[in-house]
Amino acid sequence: MIVSSGRGARPARLLLTSLALLLAFALASGGLLDESLWNDEAWTAWAVQPPYLAETLARVRADVHPPLYFLALAGWTRAAGDSVYALRLPSALFGLLTLAGVYAAGLRLFDRQTGLLALALLATAGFFIYYTREARMYGLLLALGTLAVWLYLRWRARPNARRGLLYGGLLAALLYTHYAGALLALTLLVHALLFPPRRGWAALLFPFAPALALFAPWLPVFFDQMRANPNGPLALPVPTDWGTLAALALIFTGGHWLLPLLPFAPVWGVLPVPRLRGALPLLALWLLLTPAALLALNAWAAPVYQVRYTITVLPAGALLLAWGLRRMPLPARAALLLALAAAQLSAYPAVWPGKPPWEAAIRQVIAARGPLEPAITDFAPYSPAAYYGRALHFRRGITLDLSWRLHHAGELRDLLVAFDDPPSVWAALPTNTAKTWHIVTLLDAERGIGYRAALMNMIFYRFDRGAAGDLRFRFGGGLRYVDGPDAGQRFDLRRGDRLCADFTLQALEAVDGRFSTGLHLVDITGGRSAAQHDAGLGSWAAGDFIHLSPCLDIPPQAAPGYYHLELAVYNWSTGQRLPVVEDGGGDGLDWGDVMRLAAVNVGE
Repeated sequence: MIVSSGRGARPARLLLTSLALLLAFALASGGLLDESLWNDEAWTAWAVQPPYLAETLARVRADVHPPLYFLALAGWTRAAGDSVYALRLPSALFGLLTLAGVYAAGLRLFDRQTGLLALALLATAGFFIYYTREARMYGLLLALGTLAVWLYLRWRARPNARRGLLYGGLLAALLYTHYAGALLALTLLVHALLFPPRRGWAALLFPFAPALALFAPWLPVFFDQMRANPNGPLALPVPTDWGTLAALALIFTGGHWLLPLLPFAPVWGVLPVPRLRGALPLLALWLLLTPAALLALNAWAAPVYQVRYTITVLPAGALLLAWGLRRMPLPARAALLLALAAAQLSAYPAVWPGKPPWEAAIRQVIAARGPLEPAITDFAPYSPAAYYGRALHFRRGITLDLSWRLHHAGELRDLLVAFDDPPSVWAALPTNTAKTWHIVTLLDAERGIGYRAALMNMIFYRFDRGAAGDLRFRFGGGLRYVDGPDAGQRFDLRRGDRLCADFTLQALEAVDGRFSTGLHLVDITGGRSAAQHDAGLGSWAAGDFIHLSPCLDIPPQAAPGYYHLELAVYNWSTGQRLPVVEDGGGDGLDWGDVMRLAAVNVGE
């Protein structure tokens, strides 16, 4: 460790560290408004929206995460509002706290220069920048994790009761922020077992007692969440395979595999020995245990792995790399540091693709909508569309909001009578509900489409008086839906009846024998299939018309109520469905992977 005896050395070092932190904060916070909120962030905005913390807590309890971040953010938004900047700013501040923590940990493990190098490496890491610009709990998780390691190091150096209680309280906060924080706590416990402090086992286990005591009241909620979500979080499952490992390495290195290895090349001589006992094993455990445990749980227990859950290991990688850089000659060290930072920043757009432009899409519709043109909306309250609809006053004027409950086809037909007279009617609806298909089919029966746009699972259409029947759909690029029972029709049946329907498709290109059609009878929620008919589509030449006449038997045990038909085309060997595309919008607008058709009322 290099120590200067000059009087101005300490203020100079403090100034240098402060400038480094401010530059890093400017880098992270400068992009807070570059992109729209996406689904998870919109859920955050919805969770903290209620005026009472009890309601926020109730919404979080029904999710799969612990409550600390959401309660803290709810308190913050009471003072700062819920603008995009206000929602994301705490994450940037948590990032600043993380950088201070990694500098402090580097100072305690190695020396001041290593801490500054680790700060610079972490500040320019794409993984770090992305989550310091997102209104989610991962910035707080990273900050608390880094501070927990720093407090662990202080507690090891002098394990007294005050430090033990502070360390234990921070471990509890870590658990209350994200359940993956338990793996970092496990990392610190394993390291303490391998390298016990001087005062023995009592000091070793003491901080974990208050941590468990503080987290114990939440344990029943945790078990309820796990029972309600036995297949893990509501995200696309990621397999535990070499592809997943390669993707994780790509995110940590930005795709520049060689650069992080250069500081450890033998040409630089013998590595300096860390002054803290067990420092390198600590970094190794910190870097490896969390991803290894998550991937193991993912493979053998439940699909819980998401790359963002490994964010707590970022400081360990930065510190290890900084330790390697520290032994290099100053010119080589500076050049490689700049190369590593530039590589991470240049790779950021490719490794971390942009979020859907929800704000631009909603603003465009608002600009195109006349002041007297009514709109029919169905924004899920926790969606980005709902957030920007509220923030930009999308529902200003005459608006029929259908998001508050399910509606069957008969109710929708009665509601749409009120929109017979206006020359133009807007529909801002999700593509994944039968409600949407019923509404747009009824509007399309007497109107033409004057505006069409889609983003993710939402469509934005304006139906104008004039040429009707504009809606045309196809499956992928190869099959056009020509005729069949559309979403404006209704069948009244009883349990035990048979429902037969005639469909016509046209092959737009040669169709081989890989595809099948599936006709399903689905309840009003869209979540339960009562009957289905699946059959191979066969082989057809381009231009051929394909006539299908599937029949469904209504099961005697089917619950009376409202159902609808769903038609899908899929690859029978993989189960992958062809996308449903509406033909009228240039290259076509994505409507999901299933056509929702005629309403079916099942009686006793």
